[in-house]
Amino acid sequence: MTLHAPQFDIARILRDTSVQHVEYHPSLSSTSTVASELLGPLLGRAPAVVLADEQTAGRGRKGNVWWSSAGALTFSLVLNACEVPIAAERRPLIALAAGLAVRTVLTDIAPGFEFFVKWPNDVLTGAQKICGILVEQQTANDQQGLIIGIGINVNNSLREAPAEVSQRATSLFDLCGQSFELTDVLIRVLQQLDLRITQFVNQPRLALSEVNRASLLSGRTVTVLSRDAIISGHCIGIDEDGQLVLQTEQGLIRCSTGIVQQW
Repeated sequence: MTLHAPQFDIARILRDTSVQHVEYHPSLSSTSTVASELLGPLLGRAPAVVLADEQTAGRGRKGNVWWSSAGALTFSLVLNACEVPIAAERRPLIALAAGLAVRTVLTDIAPGFEFFVKWPNDVLTGAQKICGILVEQQTANDQQGLIIGIGINVNNSLREAPAEVSQRATSLFDLCGQSFELTDVLIRVLQQLDLRITQFVNQPRLALSEVNRASLLSGRTVTVLSRDAIISGHCIGIDEDGQLVLQTEQGLIRCSTGIVQQW
């Protein structure tokens, strides 16, 4: 029998990050689904990462499907919620911290391009999505766990994707015309994610200032579907609770969740 050789250097990930356990699989339906199924054991070894070479049914917000193919970086980080002292109502900040972490890494490794955090949980370059993030809080064995699912289009080409996807998304390979070492990218993102979450805990004003500087939506006229209502207004920025602040004809409205339909 021929064993599948992982394209990730697991030993390096454990050595160079705070991660204590890597749950690796060649192919998974969704790393976040597996993280949810194994949450109890993973919390006992947290921080833990569920990692796959290929994800066949990735999950996005509101039940959306995250399209990906081999060469994408798809993983879920499992944390003990009690070790992330951010109040439940401010948990949208975690997705923004993850977006800021990914943006920092992409800017470092592809300096010829501009990357932006798009509230509440995406990273874009131009009008094209390059990273999606899904943060979930779940309970196992009376313990609260945070699952941070991240999908970054790295070495996969979106030219192979369905037309409705390829028009709205891109990858580092499509941008730069070269492949990147996935272990390096993963380690950088995990290190940055540690730094950004710590920053939101200890230096929230600085972290929020950086998010607003990196925000794609600030200063734009934005339309958001939020809690079955469509809200349009001028985006003032993101507030200390991770809410999108819009100046509308009815006054200031803060969106704690929603889908940005136009910007």
